[in-house]
Amino acid sequence: MIVCSCNVISDRDIERVLIDIFSKPDAPIPTPGLVYRELSKRMNCCTCAPVAVTVIYERLEALEKRGEICRYRCAHIRDKLRLIVNKNSSKQAVLSDEVAACDAHLDARYA
Repeated sequence: MIVCSCNVISDRDIERVLIDIFSKPDAPIPTPGLVYRELSKRMNCCTCAPVAVTVIYERLEALEKRGEICRYRCAHIRDKLRLIVNKNSSKQAVLSDEVAACDAHLDARYA
């Protein structure tokens, strides 16, 4: 499935990058921006960002279930994301669209 038509990024491209990201010792939170940078691409119109967030977290879940990435590392990333969201919301800060979309997706998936 094509996730970004501007850069012709597919869900398989995202999955491949996620495996690379999660093979690093201190895997960062996999945002669309990080995934695009790993693919040496830049977001153009950004209309794909919500779809990219959904695909990222769906693929993480699938990779975790297949045992291709460590489930503890996935849990750690989810915890880090929740800490960021909670910290920002307690300060009444405006969350970026990317983090808000990630949080909404995680709440729906893991609540």
